[in-house]
Amino acid sequence: MPVKDATTRFSSRVQDYVRYRPGYPSDVVDLLRNECGLTADSIVADIASGTGLFTRLMQPWNGTYTATAAAPKMVALGRARCPAARWQMQDARESIVITPMDWLFACSLLQWLPEPSVVLQNWRKILSPGGQLLLAVLLPGTLGELQAILPEAKPLDWHDAGEWRSMVEHAGFTLEREQIWAQQSLHANSLELLRAVHDMGLAPRRTVGVGRLRRALREYDEKSCTPTGVRATWRAWLA
Repeated sequence: MPVKDATTRFSSRVQDYVRYRPGYPSDVVDLLRNECGLTADSIVADIASGTGLFTRLMQPWNGTYTATAAAPKMVALGRARCPAARWQMQDARESIVITPMDWLFACSLLQWLPEPSVVLQNWRKILSPGGQLLLAVLLPGTLGELQAILPEAKPLDWHDAGEWRSMVEHAGFTLEREQIWAQQSLHANSLELLRAVHDMGLAPRRTVGVGRLRRALREYDEKSCTPTGVRATWRAWLA
């Protein structure tokens, strides 16, 4: 799915993105500070920050913290939600012209890009000697309940953890640690889930007939219903 299309969709659906977008585990911050050498005076670029979900986890910050997003509405909302960061418009596919960074954070972006390995190589160039990358990407198994019932409604060409590992290493990074993270989101019913998925930019690339879609949603409600609603699984590779 082209980044331009995703950017347009995100820009027009900012409030839905904020409502439905799964968050990040708070212990990531402790891991970065306690085991990875991250300090609050490091020079950081937070690429494709969206509305600042991860950016806010990293605050307060003493050094330079640059947060970027390609959609104007995302930048505006991110600046309002996390004013301590320095926000700027930036397309992550393009060469990023900023001060060499000690750290580069890129959370839930690369799976959208048609050539993530090329982008990783460009990012390597803006890191200072000894600089580090924190990367999070969605994995197969994300929305697995929906994919099992409606396999033709595939939103992305998924890469598994091994493929991401190879791309990272090919770009010149040394992988120090990695983990698989999983989280479930809760929705009133399968129709609300489908709307949330669409509003977040994970809409199917193939058109699904109305009859087929209705049958799939009924099956989803029957198989995934809990007393508090239906659940959807999200999986990510963190490195």
